[in-house]
Amino acid sequence: MAVEMINNVHYSTAILLGSIHARENITSDLLCKMIDENLFENITNFNISFIVMVNPDGVELSKNGLKSCPNFERKRLVEINNYNSDFSMWKANGRGVDLNNNFDADFKKFINSRSFSPGGFAGEFAESEIETKAILNYVKSIKPFFTISYHSKGEEIYYNYFQSDNLLKRDKIIAEKFEKSTGYLIKNVENFSCGGFKDYCVQTLKIPALTIEVGSDELSHPIGEEFLEEIYEKHKDIANDLDFAYNIYTNYK
Repeated sequence: MAVEMINNVHYSTAILLGSIHARENITSDLLCKMIDENLFENITNFNISFIVMVNPDGVELSKNGLKSCPNFERKRLVEINNYNSDFSMWKANGRGVDLNNNFDADFKKFINSRSFSPGGFAGEFAESEIETKAILNYVKSIKPFFTISYHSKGEEIYYNYFQSDNLLKRDKIIAEKFEKSTGYLIKNVENFSCGGFKDYCVQTLKIPALTIEVGSDELSHPIGEEFLEEIYEKHKDIANDLDFAYNIYTNYK
């Protein structure tokens, strides 16, 4: 959706993403519930865009196993999965690339895997994956003011990625608002992170961006739908949080 200028007010878009990692598909359920519950109906001064499931092939593999894949792919995928036919813990996309390591933000600074794997392989080069390219094409076309990447689990919020001065102050204020509304804790993981969507947004686009890890750390991957309601309850103030983020963003421009 295009950015608008009306009466010198900058109208823009917040993007909310789910299921970047396959086994974390409870985040897609969370976004759908937010939409179904009309949490955003009173927001009028900016747009909200949902990418409910970034990684559909990976989610299908995690939820339904090899039966979700073409026959010619099955042998390769079992090999990548350490000859295990249980794909419920799969994080990557259908090729075996971890999409949240594939963005051009200090690409491969921390290398967890050197070849296709269930999770941790950043890809042969930055933005190699069609999912990554699709997101970036969309982001560049609408120029968002803010993004949230929903992951699971741990009930933590990440906002740092080597910002400084006013940008760091701005992003911390926004993160603290989400911390207060959700009860989740802010954690600084910038010295262990690279190639993530949040990292790209902060580093390249210079906009505030959060990674939010939903669900108690006591839960097991993949988090079952029976826990959706209790996760949702901690995010019911999302509209006010987004409105707050928009006001902080415009004041710090």
